[in-house]
Amino acid sequence: MVQNTSLVLLDEGESWDGESLVIAHWAELIIPKSHESIPQRMEERAQKIKTEYLAWVHDLGETSINGETLVNSLMISENLSYWWMISPVLKTSFEGDTLYTVFKLRVLEQLYFEKNCCGLVYQGNNVALHRTLRDWCRKLEHPYKRFRAKKKMVSQKNGIRKWLRKLPYWTQALAFLVKNWYLRYRHLSSIKPGKAEQLREEGGVTIVTYFPNIDMEKTRRGEFWSRYWGKLHSVLDQLPFKINWVWFYFESSGFKFEESVPLRDACNQTNPKKNQYFLIEEFLTLGTFLKALMLYLKVYRKALRLEDAQNAFNFPKSSMNFFPILEKKWKASLFGNIAIEGALRIVMFNCMAKILPATPWGLFTWENLSWEFGLISAWRKHQRNTKIFACQVGFFRPFDLRLYSDPRVFQKTGNEAMLLPDKLCIHDNEGIPVVRDTGFPEEKMVKVEALRYFELLGCHSIYKKQLPACDRTLLVVMAIRDQDNQYQFRLLREVAAAGGLASYSQILIKPHPRLSPEGLRPVYESNFDFSIKNQSLNELWPEIDVVFAANSPGASWEASWLGIPVIAVDAVNSFNLNPLAGLPGVNFVVNGADLSEQLKTPKLVQVPEDYFFFSENLELWEALLRV
Repeated sequence: MVQNTSLVLLDEGESWDGESLVIAHWAELIIPKSHESIPQRMEERAQKIKTEYLAWVHDLGETSINGETLVNSLMISENLSYWWMISPVLKTSFEGDTLYTVFKLRVLEQLYFEKNCCGLVYQGNNVALHRTLRDWCRKLEHPYKRFRAKKKMVSQKNGIRKWLRKLPYWTQALAFLVKNWYLRYRHLSSIKPGKAEQLREEGGVTIVTYFPNIDMEKTRRGEFWSRYWGKLHSVLDQLPFKINWVWFYFESSGFKFEESVPLRDACNQTNPKKNQYFLIEEFLTLGTFLKALMLYLKVYRKALRLEDAQNAFNFPKSSMNFFPILEKKWKASLFGNIAIEGALRIVMFNCMAKILPATPWGLFTWENLSWEFGLISAWRKHQRNTKIFACQVGFFRPFDLRLYSDPRVFQKTGNEAMLLPDKLCIHDNEGIPVVRDTGFPEEKMVKVEALRYFELLGCHSIYKKQLPACDRTLLVVMAIRDQDNQYQFRLLREVAAAGGLASYSQILIKPHPRLSPEGLRPVYESNFDFSIKNQSLNELWPEIDVVFAANSPGASWEASWLGIPVIAVDAVNSFNLNPLAGLPGVNFVVNGADLSEQLKTPKLVQVPEDYFFFSENLELWEALLRV
């Protein structure tokens, strides 16, 4: 029996016919007037909860287990705690909806007490959410009831992945090793001892960079040109030392790892005395592989003693424990595939740092991810005179939580201190105050030109024009996450079915470079004609009239800068990760009707012309690198 003083929580697509004091929707934005929307309330309170979450991450690291803080309990070398490589600590908003769920739970808790509820009913099939709510009500000594969902949700996970996730975590780690041997390591030979000695003697600096996202034609000719570094390539050519490039491969649509090997070989034949190219996997020998296994087991054993840490998964002054929501990521980070991947990267970076000199400096692409801590640790250990420079490659989105920390993190010293670069290279005016407000040391910040966006110099509003009434070209820019793309194409299909694309004679699809072939499934389910475009955005912009972007892509910002109208999908049951958020004139849509209206009369977003740091001769980079 449901009491009228209970809060009824309905999962996506669910309805309620009974009585209740409060009826709340877990995932819906458009609801009956008398009901409550948890995502809607989250939007209103997100900034405050963000501060609370960052404080909780810090406090969790300080939690004492068996007489040691979690940070100290996970020390794996003299300068590195594995704590900084655990998924909840990294606060990755782009991977699934777990962090968003934690934020929504905080909103639900606040709503519950604001409405003076004394019981909870949940209707849905989310097991982790059910466990969290049930245990919370038990602590409150309030009644709890769960009803299974009326609407059956179809899982988007394929059979193999779903099956693997049910296996013990050590088995998942083993499966990760087998998969990566087949997809990566078997295509490479380890660096031989004689070659290693030669590389040590030759000296030089080292740049660790994501790969691909390159000019493919140039690279096939042996002229490596990364879109992350752009015009800096010409500056590097003039520097008086050799450049060792280490490619950090990421999965890219239509580009397999084994294709990297002939590209590396072609580049190494061009000018080996000035530039040499490596894939990070080349530094995995039998010896380093065994070290990685030992390191994985070391982390595994340490983590077994941290079981009580799960009791600290709650905000201050809150009795709601959200460990069930983060449990899979937490355990995968300590025992599973994330743990073994982290161990492999740590030992590969250590091997790299022993072989490849990085004097006077080392440089890498910065997003505050786990592998970066392994890299900094290796350079600090083996290249003690090296200045470590980290280069911003994206935007400071308000809810890309990776880029934010509780200010107390930067006050720590000794073993508990977070590993930081000597200089964090920031390329835009928005980034400086954001980083400063996190507590990041001001003396470690340096302004540099925006290399990745240098081609935008002098192009502000260059494509601003009067839109034609018909024969328009629409560019659809996809995100990396399947759920974002599925929602984006659902709206497109709705509009197409209603004739809302009649003014657009061309629909061009631009997949995210890290999108897997499986992630393209929403495209092929479309009910309209389209062309998939894999060339660079710079090549596409001149022919584009309007951009329709998913929740997160930086391309929406570029288009706005160039004077092209942008329509963006609003965050639906997820964080808004669009870099345009907060700018005047931004056109966010939440349903097919919104999209149809915006497609008729799209508007320009007002992007400030002085957003990026630009100088024609890269004076800021020159000053930094000529040390």
